[in-house]
Amino acid sequence: MLIKAATDRSQDLETLQSLLAAPGITAPTRALIDKEIRNIRAGAKGEAEAAYEIEFHHKASRNWAVIHDLRIEHQGRVAQIDHLLINRWLEIWVCESKHFSEGVAINEQGEFTGFFAGRPYGVPSPLEQNRKHVAVLQALLGSSVIQLPTRLGLTLKPAIHSVILVSKGARISRPKTKLDGLDRVIKSDQLRDLIERRIEEESAATTLLSMGKMVSSETLEDLAKKVAQLHRPITFDWAGKFGLRGQGTVQVPAAQPSVAEVVQRPAERLPTPPADLKPATQEPQPLVEDDLHQGRLSTSKLAAKLGIKGNSVMLERLMSAGYLVQQGDQHVLTDRAIAAGAVRVEKSRFGPYFLWPESLSL
Repeated sequence: MLIKAATDRSQDLETLQSLLAAPGITAPTRALIDKEIRNIRAGAKGEAEAAYEIEFHHKASRNWAVIHDLRIEHQGRVAQIDHLLINRWLEIWVCESKHFSEGVAINEQGEFTGFFAGRPYGVPSPLEQNRKHVAVLQALLGSSVIQLPTRLGLTLKPAIHSVILVSKGARISRPKTKLDGLDRVIKSDQLRDLIERRIEEESAATTLLSMGKMVSSETLEDLAKKVAQLHRPITFDWAGKFGLRGQGTVQVPAAQPSVAEVVQRPAERLPTPPADLKPATQEPQPLVEDDLHQGRLSTSKLAAKLGIKGNSVMLERLMSAGYLVQQGDQHVLTDRAIAAGAVRVEKSRFGPYFLWPESLSL
């Protein structure tokens, strides 16, 4: 059963397209907006491919509940889950979908490399990314926020599985060394086989235990709806991000398209990444410093607002939330931080520093 459909990004795309026609827009800003548009379309295509495969097998089943694009917040942490599957045996599959147009390679250290136009570029580990999503979900399910099903006075605890879904047309190059979790990096059309193999591998005793905590379809639906109600959509201030404030703010709409509508959109290739891209991108800033402070706070002021003591603690929280990564001896904004509206001020009397949206939560 489908509980929550994929998020429609058409309004974001329309606003970004309108910003391209803004008077006096500079060539560097235009290039950044074009890149954002390509990223959104490519990401939507990858998620739509995975959503189609998931819904093809599980949408009509009363034994499964499907949730797409779930953004949850718990105890100062955020998880953006692409696809969540829950079955009547209270198994939860947390799926992170990735669109690699020319494939992905994984080395012996578990580092991921994507390719575009034959050029390699480093990407953050989706395995680590999804482990953080699972950690937030586990903490949430273990709290009093959601009341889990019970039997004979005992709470039935779900089993959570992490899966990375790569576009089915992409190439996956794996290391000869066996690394933990790599068997869960699969193509999107292999998810059903993975689930069925796990069921077949279960011993008779374990199967009996699983049957003991099987819930009804109605209970499954109720649980899935409670999880979906915790979705906290994010608001994008595209005009502010690109220094075109006054051109409009985009908010994620409530209406959702069908998976078929998203799948039928034109295929998009991933944008060419910067040559020095490692775990994240760092974009040039065409704005003047005074404009950047509108609606934004420095790292220290944001920490004070959130009640976080110590700059080092604040930086760790930002890294844990996926907004910063370490490159050498400095911190760098991630694409997620930039999409949220964070900026890096390169030149000031205090040296380089970051500015964060006032509404940012950790």
